[in-house]
Amino acid sequence: MGKIYELIKKIDNPDAKKYIEYLIKADQADLINHEGLNEENIFDIIKQIKEFENEYPGGLIKYVEKAKMLFKKSQNETDQYANYIIDHPDNIVKIKFHLKDLLSQGNVDNKVPDIYSPKKYELNNYEKNIKDFELSHFNNNGHVADIKNKFKYLDKNATLPINISLLENNKISDTINEKKCILNTTFDFDGNNIKKGKKHYKEFKEMEPKKCKTQCKNNEIEEDNIESNISSIEKYLYYEKIGLEYIDKVCFILLAGGLGERLNYNDIKLKLLTSIISEKSYIEYYCNYLKSFQDFIKKNKNKEIDIPFIIMLSDDTYESAINFLEENNYFSLKKKQIYLLKQRNVLCFKNNKSHLDYTYKNNTFYLSKKPHGHGDIHTLIKKHIQLDDFIQKGYKYLYFFQDTNALAMKVLFAFLGVSIEKQLHMNFLAISRKPGEEIGTICKLTNSEKTIDVVNIEYNIFESVLKNLSKKDVVDNDGCSLYSGNTNSLIFEIRKYNEILKKTNGIVPEYINPKYSDDTKQNFVSPARIECMMQDFVYLYFTKNSNQTEGKEEIQEKNRDEKKNKNEYEYSNKVGVTELSRILCFSAVKNNRIIAKKKIQKNIHPECIYSAEADLYYSNCAFIELACTYNKKKNNLEKMGIQFMNGTPYIMPPKVLIEPQFAFTLTQLINKIKGNITIKNNSTLWIKSDAIIPNLYLDGALIIENTNKEPNNSPIILEENLFIKNQGFQIVEQLEKSKNISDNSDIRDYKLVKRAALVISS
Repeated sequence: MGKIYELIKKIDNPDAKKYIEYLIKADQADLINHEGLNEENIFDIIKQIKEFENEYPGGLIKYVEKAKMLFKKSQNETDQYANYIIDHPDNIVKIKFHLKDLLSQGNVDNKVPDIYSPKKYELNNYEKNIKDFELSHFNNNGHVADIKNKFKYLDKNATLPINISLLENNKISDTINEKKCILNTTFDFDGNNIKKGKKHYKEFKEMEPKKCKTQCKNNEIEEDNIESNISSIEKYLYYEKIGLEYIDKVCFILLAGGLGERLNYNDIKLKLLTSIISEKSYIEYYCNYLKSFQDFIKKNKNKEIDIPFIIMLSDDTYESAINFLEENNYFSLKKKQIYLLKQRNVLCFKNNKSHLDYTYKNNTFYLSKKPHGHGDIHTLIKKHIQLDDFIQKGYKYLYFFQDTNALAMKVLFAFLGVSIEKQLHMNFLAISRKPGEEIGTICKLTNSEKTIDVVNIEYNIFESVLKNLSKKDVVDNDGCSLYSGNTNSLIFEIRKYNEILKKTNGIVPEYINPKYSDDTKQNFVSPARIECMMQDFVYLYFTKNSNQTEGKEEIQEKNRDEKKNKNEYEYSNKVGVTELSRILCFSAVKNNRIIAKKKIQKNIHPECIYSAEADLYYSNCAFIELACTYNKKKNNLEKMGIQFMNGTPYIMPPKVLIEPQFAFTLTQLINKIKGNITIKNNSTLWIKSDAIIPNLYLDGALIIENTNKEPNNSPIILEENLFIKNQGFQIVEQLEKSKNISDNSDIRDYKLVKRAALVISS
């Protein structure tokens, strides 16, 4: 310590001396005794500490003291729950559909054939027969195009409600063994052939193979579950209708502070593609939904609004996100409706003695910093967003969601409807979780003093808590835990949220989560820091002494009042849970392919870029299935095969994309899909605009789009019985890697091969 005291004597600046004293009081001996420390670079350290104190209340000493306490607490994380009874939440709405989880098969090995291999293979008897059957029975009125055989003709006298065009070599990334885009046979039924078409449609169905050899479960709903599904659909539609009435009263908050480093992607995760078919990034995908909501409001409520879109970024993502938005003209939204907030960075520690982590380079010191966690969103909203103005404009709810869950938008209005109907102040969107899955657990905590109706306990703590309580994570018949999993999609009632925000400044409980390098638990694998989580705002609803600015006398008086009527206090803060099928509402991107493969081997969702894209397609297939079930129509999907991408096995359903311009609610889907739907494996259906779809048999690629940009266009109406077969689009393994690590196809390890598609446009 002698060196630092000599340094103090040499420095005349009182402010600098004060901060050196701070370092001494904070026990930063490792830093202040460093041989490279001198009277010049000490000012670099002081400057960084001042910058930190501008962001973090309490300053350096309190931060280090809190870290010591949290490090001690982290040694036995279960202590904080020792006096609580842990149970399932009472205030939960479950809407369960009998959609089978294709991942529950388990035991996936590399012996499963790669059914999407680009290698040539001979047609089996079924395929040979079906090709002959097509040409002999479905050459109707000349609505046939065949590039390979060099004939293309359309009956000039035919009256079609649509314009049919071929997509040939349009943004083709690659082809297989041939340069031309081939549309082998495409058929439409006109009005004169409806009966004939239905007959042949039935014959085709009967010709389908009875069994699939791939080791995956069939997602067709069994007959004995149909009535149960219809009941669940009606329940879902009930809440969706309530939520849709409030479409113009919701603000959106996106948490997007993370880079894609864990995915081997050196850019912001918002730039990741949701699908290699649409090539829409996550941020474009979300903006497209908001634009569709605004168009719906204009058409159905006769008013124009700019839905507030709040995005929390970090130092790592801020500049890149702004540039990306500006380059793309904010993806059709207005700049003024997008609020960009930047979360704060906090100092990191190298060990559990709370010694600051730093790098000594070029004769100076760089203190390590990392984001404080997505819980900062609440303090940022308090500081930068005028919620009072939003309330005055009629907004009633806030929807919080995270950067790479494309399914979060699909169930919004049913989720919102539950909040409205149950008058909830905070609502967790939850899913069924499997024991050991790395997802927060939704519980109810009760002790002698209070009850916390709903709370999230992180996955790494929950199992230890149960073990200490001599309890087990009981599973149901599907292998899922009876405790729901948290998706981190949350809905807040804006007035109550604003009220608590003003009392607490949005400061949520903090924690520290060190990853130790060995069993001595002294040093870390990487620097640790104090963090906070968005979902822990729930504690503020049940914290009696929540006003950070009250004096002791005011708090004591408030406590006396609260003790008089505990039941009234608990009732005044209504927190609930809405649990839906995972495939409908949650699939995040968190892991690279190596970690993803390990998770699949443990029968846990991989949460990688491949699974997120496949889940987006499967979610759309599932919604179509629900629409067909409700309409008492048939939705025929084959058993979905397992596909391997660089050794990572996962299902690949038909590649179905439903843009919000077609439908963003199940209600709309039910009204627009009128008939029986058959979509063969490896097919692609991309619905980009409003349309009415009767009976459809698809074995290939079909794109439905509106090329007329004028508002209030009539929907595209497909013919009564539409049979389409072409070579379509294929997803194949990416064998060659580019040097650019940020390339979306490289982190996917697969690419899209566009062979042929039928485009139906207005």
